Amino acid sequence: MGGMKRSREDYIAGGEVSLGYRVPSWSRGQLLGRGGFGSVFVAKLKKPCLGFPPIMAVKSENAASGPSSLSIEQRFLQALKGCPNVVQYFGSDITTTNSGDIIHNVFLELASGSLADFIKKYSSGTGMPEVIVRNCTRSILIGLKQVHDRGFVHCDIKPYNVLLVPNGDGYVAKVADFGLAKRQNVRDASGVRGTPLFFSPEMVRYRIQEAPSDIWALGCSVLMMLTGKPPWASTPKSELMSRIATESPTIPPHISKEAHNFLSCCFVRHPVKRLTATELLSHIFLLEPDEGEVYIQEKAKVSDEKSLEVKPQSQRCPSALPSFIPLPSSSSEEEEEHIPAAAKRACYRQIHPVAIMGCQPPVTFTVRAN
Repeated sequence: MGGMKRSREDYIAGGEVSLGYRVPSWSRGQLLGRGGFGSVFVAKLKKPCLGFPPIMAVKSENAASGPSSLSIEQRFLQALKGCPNVVQYFGSDITTTNSGDIIHNVFLELASGSLADFIKKYSSGTGMPEVIVRNCTRSILIGLKQVHDRGFVHCDIKPYNVLLVPNGDGYVAKVADFGLAKRQNVRDASGVRGTPLFFSPEMVRYRIQEAPSDIWALGCSVLMMLTGKPPWASTPKSELMSRIATESPTIPPHISKEAHNFLSCCFVRHPVKRLTATELLSHIFLLEPDEGEVYIQEKAKVSDEKSLEVKPQSQRCPSALPSFIPLPSSSSEEEEEHIPAAAKRACYRQIHPVAIMGCQPPVTFTVRAN
């Protein structure tokens, strides 16, 4: 079962048994999504346990092939545990089946969907209101600051890897999916990695991927929030790398001058001159006062779908599971890509070790139906 793209019934039929003691007794629930790493399910505790929510998400993959992206993600999530704008990690477990499969399971907080799905659902392909974009961007930047302050690079920032986690009557945008993450200033023999539409110029030209590359990808994500489409969406794949190496994404004229300037700061072509997450958090675009709670009116009633295409719920129901939006499959246009390393060097700003900083309260926004 190489990619572990299995259903819940596959595990149950296989007589899945836990071999570990790192999490309390749990049962595997409904399938939430599939990705290149494996599958995501609901995990339910059989008995309440301090430090664990009763319902979580569990990422599962076959551990027989050795270290994997899920193992990498687990290490980074452990180091980032407690950061309110990074998806929370609760523990891991190893299970086995009658057929001899060894399953690696990582337990995370359950989200209501991805930012990409939120954009698709509520923007009608034309972009979201700036007040919503501002709140989401601020929340993602706080998460990125926490990642960078601990000496890491995410390497795949995009709306698909930002999850919306229920918080009170609204949601918190949290940075997720650390399967491609790396330590800063460590050259990886495999070269750069991530999603080509969100690549920065220095990644394409010099195969260098550090914290400034995450900021460029953030700008691409903000642009997608404002327009409803990813940058370079209409560019043929054969021309994509050439355009990224020589051009910057087009900033639409209809957005505010503050939003325009924010994107310009993210799209500074020289990585040394690109603003950091800490600097961007002080940008006027993110300091604009919010006009109270913001509501987005649904254009159509959300049906109670049970397929893998489930959309985020417009209202929270205490007795219902939040719907989870699956990660894009490895065959999608947003396919992650590894590029062989090249031997060119670049001069980055000196990056000093930073002590673990206190985490800021999460930024929330609310979605309600008529």
